[in-house]
Amino acid sequence: MYVGLDFGTTNSSVSIYDGSTVTLLPLDPFSANPRVMRTTLFVARGGTDRKPEPGERFIGREAINRFTQANVGRTIEYAWQDFGKTELLDGNGAVIFQSIGALIDQNIPGRLFQSLKSHLRDSDFIDTNVFGTPYRIEELIAIVLRMIVDRIEVILGDKVTRMVIGRPVHYSHNPDYDQLAIDRMREACQLAALPQFAFLPEPNAAAVAYARTAPADQRALVFDFGGGTLDVTIIATDGKGGSRVLSNDGVPVGGDVMDQRIMMGKLLAHFGVDSKIGHQRMPFPAAISDRLSEWQSIFELSHPKYMPVIEDLLHTSTQPELVAQLKVLVNQNYGLPLFEAVEHAKVRLSSDERTNVSMHVPGINIEQLIERWDFERLIGPDIRTVAACVDRAVAAANLSPNDINVVLRTGGSSRIPAFVRMLTQRFGSAAMVEMDPFTGVAQGLGIAAADDAFFAQLQK
Repeated sequence: MYVGLDFGTTNSSVSIYDGSTVTLLPLDPFSANPRVMRTTLFVARGGTDRKPEPGERFIGREAINRFTQANVGRTIEYAWQDFGKTELLDGNGAVIFQSIGALIDQNIPGRLFQSLKSHLRDSDFIDTNVFGTPYRIEELIAIVLRMIVDRIEVILGDKVTRMVIGRPVHYSHNPDYDQLAIDRMREACQLAALPQFAFLPEPNAAAVAYARTAPADQRALVFDFGGGTLDVTIIATDGKGGSRVLSNDGVPVGGDVMDQRIMMGKLLAHFGVDSKIGHQRMPFPAAISDRLSEWQSIFELSHPKYMPVIEDLLHTSTQPELVAQLKVLVNQNYGLPLFEAVEHAKVRLSSDERTNVSMHVPGINIEQLIERWDFERLIGPDIRTVAACVDRAVAAANLSPNDINVVLRTGGSSRIPAFVRMLTQRFGSAAMVEMDPFTGVAQGLGIAAADDAFFAQLQK
């Protein structure tokens, strides 16, 4: 069985192609749209108190549900965990024994991982401790990939024998980090014991899906704006289902960055970041405020090295009632629900002129109005970065905007009005075509996987 896998930063989808019809598989039975699975991994705590080890694994919406049900509202309590002893050599070559241990959240039911793909380019991400076991980024992604393939085989009742997997045009603008990400993703696929596989840039895959029914002599710009990256490909179609890539470009700007802009631009004040500290009225420490940009780094603030700082802020801030909200946010695991509320608000702003980010739980009361014009102000630098990427792709294809016949938008962030407006200003409203924002890439990957010649070319 040949399948296409769109392994996205935020969402993943799988398709198969029988020569005439593309079928999206119901990969996630827990999702409101089973054809779209959140790219998440939850590793439950297992083993015993004396030797904690990673336990059962879950992916998709079930991973988020299990983390939320077990963690949100739970007070984090750290205790020292002894992992035994290790042998070391002193300066004279003598063997000495040293105890190994760490401060561990003793009641944590499991670890949730999101946006794993975005860490492939991060050279500082060596490994992370999961209940005493170090996991490299390649190993974590391999777990998700293997579970996806196992799920596909259950759905189809057949073995997967070939896969085409989507990848960004550029994981990073730094060539070294880009190559690092490519090498890591390839190793993850090998660790997952995948069958024959090849990679195809995600916008190229969307172009393959479009070219199947496109007329001849069209020049199409594919605007693939997902959770982690913005990718642009320009193709020429031949009217026979084929296409030729004229140029590729991309930038590491995606929906996750838009969420961060809302959080840092509109919500920090609810957690006392604008307050002054102590008798000297010092500014709020950046070591704390900077970690509010992602729910994962909010979780890091629960570590004992940060909690005394937050306690001190609670007693010395000019806005102690807001710092109290910060303490609850950190110590009772409300970071993920807050960011989900931010993401939902961002999505609503694509259709509404204004909306609210709301959170009302014990110890936190937030009702923040966000207007579309203000959101567009916050993402202004990102709009300019994306626009420059589009312009580079057009220039690299030796074309002008007037030469582009159709603009194919896919990816959830491609619906954001500011980006639609930017594209319309360059290419005209008549050129705008929206593909399925969450499965357009997966459809093209499935078609590519079913094409023997295409697959052979990808493996070269």
